[in-house]
Amino acid sequence: YMTWERTRIINILDKVILFSLYVIAYFFPISKAIIEIFSTLAIICFIAKKIIQRQDIPKTNFTLAVLVYLAFCFFSVFISTNPRISSRTLFGKVVQDILFFFVVEDTLNNERRIRNFLYILFFSSALLGIDGVYQHFTHKDFIRHRRTIFEDRIYATFPTPNDFGCYLVIIIPFLITIFFTKFRYKIVKFLLVGLFILLFTCLIMTVSRGAWFAFMASALFLCVWIYPVGVLLLLLGLFIIVTQPFYTHLIRERLGNFFIFNTTLPSDPGSVERKIFWQAGWKMFMTRPWLGLGLGTFMFNFERFVAETYRYGPSYAHNCYLQMLSELGVIGLISFLSILILFFYYGIKIIVNRQKTFSWYILLASLAALLGYSVQMAVDTIFYNLDLGMLFWIVLGLGIAAMNNIKLETVTPK
Repeated sequence: YMTWERTRIINILDKVILFSLYVIAYFFPISKAIIEIFSTLAIICFIAKKIIQRQDIPKTNFTLAVLVYLAFCFFSVFISTNPRISSRTLFGKVVQDILFFFVVEDTLNNERRIRNFLYILFFSSALLGIDGVYQHFTHKDFIRHRRTIFEDRIYATFPTPNDFGCYLVIIIPFLITIFFTKFRYKIVKFLLVGLFILLFTCLIMTVSRGAWFAFMASALFLCVWIYPVGVLLLLLGLFIIVTQPFYTHLIRERLGNFFIFNTTLPSDPGSVERKIFWQAGWKMFMTRPWLGLGLGTFMFNFERFVAETYRYGPSYAHNCYLQMLSELGVIGLISFLSILILFFYYGIKIIVNRQKTFSWYILLASLAALLGYSVQMAVDTIFYNLDLGMLFWIVLGLGIAAMNNIKLETVTPK
């Protein structure tokens, strides 16, 4: 009786966790409060489930790398220039994100669950895409009813166009790769093509160069493994060149200066500000290069290091790697990069040696999405946002879950 009761409780907890993931997939770009509530619920149920099962988290080199990063963030609290901010960042963000990563890895353990999760994510992104196009023509967001800040750029429910661009860069690789998997109904492929056109159009209208570079990186990565994607990328490039005269002035200007990062032009205030932020971040880093000034303390220390000519309030570094250097030092950045390096090492190794199953395509999409995310991290604040920071760990968990599923599949190597 006790064994049956325990199994029943574990199944209930598992269903609650899965439901929480589905809710987050839908409401991710809409409500931070719902993300907080259901991610916390999922984590509590996950811990309870593991205690009842008497199971630990997987003992792998990758898990070890994640725990080393977590341990260094914990250590950083004790040497921080502001321990209160560092401890709040540790328990309010870092611990939560990493625990949620383990939740995603453990829960999305078969094709049906991953498909359902992605379909909900796609449906939510379709609403956002429609909202973005609506915003372009009316300058209003019909989901969150945010006041207009950027007249010539769309951002849907996100605070900035760069954030919306990052979200799109994460979603699009999954749209592309899942197109090549098997479907019960062929109409699904037509819907995926339509959604791709909608989201790619929105990506252009964000006018976010960081997101554009990120998309190029992820798309080129996909080209290596799926040759039709190379043709698609070529056609998209030709389409943009041919239709460029019909774009807004700002889009034409950004496309014309796509590879030019000019920190002196008044017409490019984003680049001018980034130069100021990066100089401040570098000075912070040089103050304590090995261990950093403390987790989450960049904005706390900002005014001490920023140029006197800067008249505005504290800001993020707009380069996540530089901010990590200033807060956690070289050792902290290395501990974080080791997570990415191991993920790409093990992921590409599996991509090369295994047959193209559903999980293979999901792993490929996860690698491409995180490659794009890593590129945009160099020019934006995305890793330090509540929602987009968690999105990094969600995609990482999805990729590891796909790896685990591939290892369980009885397929012969190529």
